[in-house]
Amino acid sequence: MSAYDVCIIGAGLTGLLVARKFIESGKRVLLVERGGEYLPEMEDRNGWWREETVSEVPTPDGRILTRNTFDGAEELFPDLAACDTRNAPWNFQYNMWRGVGGSGQMWSGMAWRLAPHDFRLHDTFGTGRNWPISYEDISPYYDRAEALLEVSGPGADVAETYRYWPWKNNYAYPPFRLSYLDTSFQASIGEIGEIVMQPHAVRNRPASEGGCVGAKTCVSFCPTGAIFKSRDRLFDDIAMDDNLEIMVETCCLSLDWDEGSGRITGAILRERGSEEEIPVEADLFFLCANALENILLIRRSEVRTGKVFGKTSPQVGRRFSSHGAFTYSVLTDQPVFPVRGRPTHGSVIEWVDRTPEERRNGVTMEVWQSDFLRGYHPREHLEKDIAAGHWGVTLFRRMAEYERRFAISFVFETEMSDITGVSLSPDYTDAYGMPLPLVKVSLGENDENTISFIRRKVAEIAESPGIARLEQIGCGLNGNHPLGGLTMSDSAETGVVDRYGRSHDFSNLYITGGGAFCSTGSFNPTLTITALALMTLDDPRLGLVSEP
Repeated sequence: MSAYDVCIIGAGLTGLLVARKFIESGKRVLLVERGGEYLPEMEDRNGWWREETVSEVPTPDGRILTRNTFDGAEELFPDLAACDTRNAPWNFQYNMWRGVGGSGQMWSGMAWRLAPHDFRLHDTFGTGRNWPISYEDISPYYDRAEALLEVSGPGADVAETYRYWPWKNNYAYPPFRLSYLDTSFQASIGEIGEIVMQPHAVRNRPASEGGCVGAKTCVSFCPTGAIFKSRDRLFDDIAMDDNLEIMVETCCLSLDWDEGSGRITGAILRERGSEEEIPVEADLFFLCANALENILLIRRSEVRTGKVFGKTSPQVGRRFSSHGAFTYSVLTDQPVFPVRGRPTHGSVIEWVDRTPEERRNGVTMEVWQSDFLRGYHPREHLEKDIAAGHWGVTLFRRMAEYERRFAISFVFETEMSDITGVSLSPDYTDAYGMPLPLVKVSLGENDENTISFIRRKVAEIAESPGIARLEQIGCGLNGNHPLGGLTMSDSAETGVVDRYGRSHDFSNLYITGGGAFCSTGSFNPTLTITALALMTLDDPRLGLVSEP
């Protein structure tokens, strides 16, 4: 049996941060990653990973198996994510990348903080829960996360002119300015909502210096390395260190623990294509996969060991959720010249703010520089229109609309309730023969009120001057923003981890990622996940040197 100072399950953004910190402290680290390496080539787009999912026919009891897949996917990526889920269209269509870098390798780069009131949800709006930390507690870690991710965003001189911008930031680079499309759309919608410049973990500098060139391939491949990709920025620095051992294409089947001492005693691993189970021991264990994978590991461990995961077991998987979204195709009267610059530059964020009397959740509207579900290039629009059966005059008209078409997406906060959660699927298994997650997310009263609010805003926008047509092209839960289910709390009766991400039950177990969230907010969670990981590494009980 191999013994280490630290065993880290998951080589994504937080796993690589944890590994780097302990290696710097001279500790012997084992880094376990279920996926492999992702080294795409610009000339071979068929080899790129994609976010696409397919859903199978619902079972008689309403369950739906969803899978991340696309043409050639199984040959390139033999262990893609899948999920057993309920409540379409508000079912969780899991489509996250497995591999070195994790979801921090496959993302758009939006780097928002949560709103300060998100940490005091119950005190502010009389709904949901408060976090055991305040915005003031996490704010210094947001500063460090923005520096680490090299975020570009509006300076104080610009941000203070916005109707709503509740943060004080010191971004590494200036913002990506609003496009002609953004300003034209703003002129149409007027006082309905103010479009502000977004923060992005993308270097806004000349292309010759590694800056963004607007390739529109951010999630799968960045040709200049401008966007922060966790594998590219963090892994190479530690990959050859003598204190690091990394096992890729290796699944952690289960943990084991001693209830008397309150410690994790070991983990069982298995490499892809092998039936041999590999036991490992360590002084410290870090679960650094995403929220859903971390929940699954704990639940599978209970089944394999026949033991209960301490006092927090009833809380594992509860209050799981994700962001909801409605996406619309917008057709304008005049050309807005889409596909200039980054995929998206601006958002309306003032609808995050509201009164308790509204009984709704926060909403962010993202303005996209194309009708992205149809594609960024006119050829993609042409191919999809032909595949849909359009021809002749209709096809000509639709192609003529290309310069007048783009998309808006209403991303909304969802309630984390005790009736939503994650368990193990009774029917479906993964590539290792382990149960898939069974995810149930139900919309509550505030969610329904939020949907009504969005529909009212859509109606207002549709009646605005210069808007020819709005067409809904999608709605559902975001399949790559799993949040909650391992909630942060002050006690084992109400959550799974403490404010530093340490297990309430096991003194040598830490859990990073979005599972600790006590509210979803309506912003991309990556910056908050990064800030929480930096806060975890500052836990005085770890004895590490804190960074300024």
